[in-house]
Amino acid sequence: MKIALTFDVEKDLHSNQYQSLEKGIPLILSILNKKNIKATFFVPAKLLDKFPDYFLDLEKQGHEIALHGYSHERFDNLSIKEKENRIKQSVEIHNQIFKHSPVGFRAPQHSIDEETLIVLKQNHFLYDASYTPLNLLQLLFFPKKFKLWLKGFFSPKRVYKLKQGIYEIPTSSFFVPFVSLPLRVFPWFLLKLFLNLLILTNQNLVFYAHSWDFIKIPESRIDTRFSHKKLVTNLEKVIFYLSKEYKFSRMQDLL
Repeated sequence: MKIALTFDVEKDLHSNQYQSLEKGIPLILSILNKKNIKATFFVPAKLLDKFPDYFLDLEKQGHEIALHGYSHERFDNLSIKEKENRIKQSVEIHNQIFKHSPVGFRAPQHSIDEETLIVLKQNHFLYDASYTPLNLLQLLFFPKKFKLWLKGFFSPKRVYKLKQGIYEIPTSSFFVPFVSLPLRVFPWFLLKLFLNLLILTNQNLVFYAHSWDFIKIPESRIDTRFSHKKLVTNLEKVIFYLSKEYKFSRMQDLL
């Protein structure tokens, strides 16, 4: 079993600011560096274009920079032409900055569909990371996307090849996804039980959080009630606990 830590990088929640680039990601890196862990950052292409040196430096440190759409749009709401244009633009921006093509993609808000997967294959992506099987929270947050949720809920919990010709690397879940929320909410004894259930039921473990999860957001009811400080503490505990037996890797290394 390998563990992949992934982070979706976006504008800060409830604002158009980028405090998470100034404070959130440096905090993430300080945690990762304690165990020399290399992570995967999913970034919208427009954000790469706005801060190219910032993300180029992340890659030079050994982290993977994958794409998270063009401007954090839902892909299931786009026409096929719009999907083609936005993914093509995104790949061009990535190539210009890093001098190589991206291999990974995560659709914002789990909004992957068959058309988008075909376009990803046409643009030489190796994997998608948009599905989270056995994820009840997705239905709570996006109740109008029932059909999309249902397909993802019953998808395999391992790395597998899609019929469109690219691989799927799903986020781990046991009815609650392995994301920032349980690390914010669960006490340590319950979080440790959750980790053991994930280990028993998954081939590899894939965790994700947002860059803004690691900064104070006064407008956020979740952050007000379940502080990002607890997330930071529990992420360090999770890494220490899992590193006793398992190795950490970037997403592209799970293929």
